[in-house]
Amino acid sequence: MKPRTPGFWLIVATVGLLALLPMKAVAGMTPEEVKAFTETKAKAEKGDPVAQHQLGYYFSQGRGVAGSSEQAAAWFRKAAVQGYAPAQYSLGVRTFAGIGVASDQVQAVTWYRKAAQQGHAEAQAMLGYLYAIGGNGVAKDEVEAYAYWSLGGITEQTDFRIKLTILVEKMSPSQIAAGKKRAKELQKEIEAKIDAKKAGK
Repeated sequence: MKPRTPGFWLIVATVGLLALLPMKAVAGMTPEEVKAFTETKAKAEKGDPVAQHQLGYYFSQGRGVAGSSEQAAAWFRKAAVQGYAPAQYSLGVRTFAGIGVASDQVQAVTWYRKAAQQGHAEAQAMLGYLYAIGGNGVAKDEVEAYAYWSLGGITEQTDFRIKLTILVEKMSPSQIAAGKKRAKELQKEIEAKIDAKKAGK
């Protein structure tokens, strides 16, 4: 049998080393992207909620690391329990759909609500949707749907402004009035929570 050349072992060693690198680094990550991932991971491990949320996205998208829905959800949870609204929304989405965590619609609504109470428009819009259809962690309630869609539609959530218009066509004048009143109440609650959070910093 002919002995293998050193080139064969060099190939084996190279493949072995590449397997240890983050997956996307092999697939053409720039040095800047590798640095960003490394810095984000270091901050996340020190407890920075913004970095923890970003690291969750790195895992969910397989950027700089092998994709893992479970790791993504775990990092989103670390940021969410610290009160970071974008992470609360992200965790709500995954909890609702059962991506990386067990599906639990009631718990998902809890996370959506926590984010919505901080003014997170997508969470507000999602709560509006859930109240409009009912049976997904909340009872059907068109007044609450109106209120949350009104709040979510204040920003660039155009899709939810359209849904609000369709909902209004089904509502009575008294329901619309109640929805407007509830939207104002929610907005005051949100502003109070945001002010309290700022004062606590």
